Amino acid sequence: MIRNLRWALLWALLILVLCLMPGKALPSWQWADLFNVDKLVHLALFAVLLLLLARGLVNGGLSNRNALLASLVVAVSYGGLLELLQTLPALGRRGDLNDLLANTAGAVVAWSWLRWKGSEQRQAREAADT
Repeated sequence: MIRNLRWALLWALLILVLCLMPGKALPSWQWADLFNVDKLVHLALFAVLLLLLARGLVNGGLSNRNALLASLVVAVSYGGLLELLQTLPALGRRGDLNDLLANTAGAVVAWSWLRWKGSEQRQAREAADT
């Protein structure tokens, strides 16, 4: 099972490094603040995490439905945990409710897309069978 999740675990490690990097080590881009790119980055990171988790779990033998549910729970929980960890004084960062919402939104967007894609494939199979 771990072999099937290697890409998801590597992606989760990348997210961990980025989210727990000390505040002083973070680059600051003035132009990025204008577009609030940070929230889009959070959304994208957690959407990709959910996609990789779901793929790994399906390849590991879980049904699509169970893999999607487990992936959603893990991605949202991981996003929450990282925001809590950012409140540690040693990091010089702060947890942010908006980041948590962006993390959750990314996971939900990917989950919704996979559900829609799965339902579309199911309907195509059913049409072919009739």
